[in-house]
Amino acid sequence: MIEAMPIVSASTGLHETLALLTSQLHPDANHKEDLVFLRDVFSEKSISYLMKIHEKLRQYEKYSPTPVLHSASCLAEDLAEELQSGALQEDERELLLLLSTPHLKAVLSAHDIVAQKKFDPVLPPLPEDLDDDFEEESVKIVRLVKNKEPLGA
Repeated sequence: MIEAMPIVSASTGLHETLALLTSQLHPDANHKEDLVFLRDVFSEKSISYLMKIHEKLRQYEKYSPTPVLHSASCLAEDLAEELQSGALQEDERELLLLLSTPHLKAVLSAHDIVAQKKFDPVLPPLPEDLDDDFEEESVKIVRLVKNKEPLGA
């Protein structure tokens, strides 16, 4: 049987996956190469990293956080307007300065897009006169050769 590999830990799920795969193979001579191949594949650090990423994504899906507010940029603009209307202390002046920076505005805008789940680009509608039966254009591939040296395809 295959002994435990140093990067495989029971917490990542990689150990269980390898054990399940190897248990499906009968320990005869025909599958010895398969067992060696599986051990080599699962011994690579990249597979371990991919499994860790997969587990983190599964945990995120399981406990996905929900946004408290869908329009943080509007709230920041309202707060900035409120701060501008009166006399400011030093902390309030600093907050107003931070709220007016383009970087914070961009972060809040990105937050709102994610919170509202507006991920897909808005595409223009297809034209009405689009012919469904348009023919495919033919493409001709030409190979150039000069003095028995290929110049490309």
